[in-house]
Amino acid sequence: MLKTVLLLLLAYIAYRFIFGFLIPVTRATRQVRRQFKAAQEQMDAQMRAQQQYPGAGGQQFQGPGSFSQADPSRAEKPKKSDYIDFEEIKTGKK
Repeated sequence: MLKTVLLLLLAYIAYRFIFGFLIPVTRATRQVRRQFKAAQEQMDAQMRAQQQYPGAGGQQFQGPGSFSQADPSRAEKPKKSDYIDFEEIKTGKK
């Protein structure tokens, strides 16, 4: 009798674990993977579209500072007001 009750309790716990935890986690994991895959494919498609049809300037974006390296006429030239004269001041204490 005790063996049957313990076996039924164990079967109930296994049932609750499988249908209450294992199956929902598996479904959620599968759904998240599908969403990540769809997002990755969308980003790849956008990158391919950008590489096929670059901006109006005819240049592709290669990273920060790429325009100033590729086209010197676009580079910002420093203004004289941006510079500060530096003069070293010596103190008597060491």
